[in-house]
Amino acid sequence: MPKDHDFKHLVRDGMGRTGERYTQARAALVAQRGAPDPLVSDRTRSVLCQLADVGLAQVSRRYLEHLPEPQRRAAAIEGLSHHDWRVRRTSALLLDRVDLTAESVAALTRALDDDHPQVRRKAVHALSCEQCKPNSCVVDVRPLFERVIRDRSRLVRSMVLHVCTLHFFDRQWAVDLVAHAAAADPSASQRAWAQTVLRQLREQWESDDRRRGLPPDLVRKTERHPGRWVFIRDGRITAVDYGGKHETGASGYWVAPADATRPRLDG
Repeated sequence: MPKDHDFKHLVRDGMGRTGERYTQARAALVAQRGAPDPLVSDRTRSVLCQLADVGLAQVSRRYLEHLPEPQRRAAAIEGLSHHDWRVRRTSALLLDRVDLTAESVAALTRALDDDHPQVRRKAVHALSCEQCKPNSCVVDVRPLFERVIRDRSRLVRSMVLHVCTLHFFDRQWAVDLVAHAAAADPSASQRAWAQTVLRQLREQWESDDRRRGLPPDLVRKTERHPGRWVFIRDGRITAVDYGGKHETGASGYWVAPADATRPRLDG
């Protein structure tokens, strides 16, 4: 088996040839080479179980975080079946920082039905946050989110809304989920938050429209910062940030990524 870095390059090459997603191309290469994920050692399993102990959880998590990615992933997949919810929660969190595989996706998908809301909440994030993944690989979460947005826990529903607005702000299905929550979520605070998010999304896209009306050379400069807010004073960019808080005396504009499509935002 090639080193992990080389293996990822081979997976990327396969994606280019076949048009498959990262998880599909990786699974095909693993099957071709007959190289399953490594077995979990007794030492790692012992540390994994220590995640259930409040006094040992932090040092145990640090140990697991420093394992090579294949060993860390194998341990976390096993941890998602542990009897203690704290172990399952941290295992889902560990899978957030490694590339997804068919096995880890299956384990995290099962975790969406876990008895404990903290486990379900972490599983939502691990399945969908491409910024946390070394190769920015995530699965098609739309069918999962359309189910989980009706989860019995407000904590889990709030994570769905957070991910939808942070990573899928240009997907109509995600905006529709937020609109559903704004109108029908069982929690009044959740409805209010979803309404605020919709208003912020409208302001975000409207500011991008205004940005496009700036002088052409300034527009080109702002486009170096996709997905961020740029602040302009006296014809110069004075700050760049992910938030929309305006600097005193500066005008703020959100920069839509080049491949983003503006969704329909009613109201």
